Amino acid sequence: ATLCLAAKHLRLVRGASPGSSKATDPLRHVTAGLRASSSRTHFPACGRPREGTAGNNRGDAAAMASLPKGEGAEELIAQSCASLGACSRDTPKLSPEEIQTRLKAVPTWTLDPQGVAISRKFTAKNWKSALDFVNQLSIVAEEEGHHPDVHLTNWRDVEVVASTHAIGGLSLHDFVLAAKLDTIDVTYSPKWLRENAAVSEAE
Repeated sequence: ATLCLAAKHLRLVRGASPGSSKATDPLRHVTAGLRASSSRTHFPACGRPREGTAGNNRGDAAAMASLPKGEGAEELIAQSCASLGACSRDTPKLSPEEIQTRLKAVPTWTLDPQGVAISRKFTAKNWKSALDFVNQLSIVAEEEGHHPDVHLTNWRDVEVVASTHAIGGLSLHDFVLAAKLDTIDVTYSPKWLRENAAVSEAE
């Protein structure tokens, strides 16, 4: 299924109305497209068909969805960790209320039980796909001057953890970075997509 998963866009290229309540679920519209189309799972930039395809295949169009833009996502993406200044003990720590507000912008990220870090997990299609994401993450992190912890296990399971170590908690830097990492194209495991879409629909 050819999908577009980028935090910069909220609406489906073709599908549910942006105003529907289900449009806020990052994986709600994935399952139908996976069932209707082939096993292809590369996610190009939003609205751009795979090379060599006409881009009008009914199954592909139905499955071409985006991650929700999230309330405040564009504001975060427009900012720069570098412009916020280097992290130090003087970096403002976000309050629990501010954290909950910022989480709305990055719905694929989860707050840890201690409230000091946010993380995103997924299973890539294969080793190369996982490494491609990590390599792109490295470029973004270097440009921003803010570096998350990255874990690659079982040859394709990826976990990214963002936290501001200097203050032992979360700062605006972490959410700016998370929003920008969500714009990286990823080739996911089809099984992982199906299972997570089913979980999202059940919730």
